[in-house]
Amino acid sequence: MTARGLILRLKAIREPELRRIHLAGLLEAGDPAVWVEVLDALIGLAARTDDADAQAIVECLTQAVAVPRLSYRAREALYTEARQVGRGAVARLFLDASPATANARELERALEPERPLQPRGRPLTLGERKAAARTSRRDILIALVRDPHPDVVAVLLDNPHLTERDVVAIAALRPAAPPALVKVAEHPRWSTRYLVKRAVVLNPYTPANVAIRISTTLRRLDLAAIAADVNLPDVLRLHAAELLAAARRPARGDG
Repeated sequence: MTARGLILRLKAIREPELRRIHLAGLLEAGDPAVWVEVLDALIGLAARTDDADAQAIVECLTQAVAVPRLSYRAREALYTEARQVGRGAVARLFLDASPATANARELERALEPERPLQPRGRPLTLGERKAAARTSRRDILIALVRDPHPDVVAVLLDNPHLTERDVVAIAALRPAAPPALVKVAEHPRWSTRYLVKRAVVLNPYTPANVAIRISTTLRRLDLAAIAADVNLPDVLRLHAAELLAAARRPARGDG
């Protein structure tokens, strides 16, 4: 299997979820040493070029490796192999833990059970805010976009009246509850929107392992911004810097 061969194989599968399941199955059953080199070549190809097919398969990869689609056994084997052969950008895709990105007080405030929609309004219970998140009224939706509770965010994201601009605002909220940002990052409808992905990665409250996977799909200009942002986790900045380096080096084993 080569990077080009993988692109052609997955491109033939039109439905995104079936494509992700198929790739996860290949990674699960294959030789980690082979797959690490294929994935490294694929990431390099997408980083160096404007090849839409390569970029689409990298997008598929970042979702296929997410928990729980890929087993812990397979993730550990691929991570260990990638570390041993010095493929840091590949290894970090299989991280499933992150340093804390919110302190205890910030998280406690985000998870408060009662919160007003407006600064001087009556405090609403979590149940009332979740019910309100199903509305079609723009004034209420705009107010709820600032609600950091992950349960409210989950309902909002499924609201058909929510716009991409609203979701970007949710993803950019600071301080934020990391679990709420994970809801955005994993949502079937919104997780592939470029501006949403960018906002999630640039938010320092996003768990680093989640931000690393998503950043692998971003453009070089945004990777440069991530690498230079001292407010972001060091491991994420390192990942962005390595992706930029991959974009500059000569092709190797693309197939």
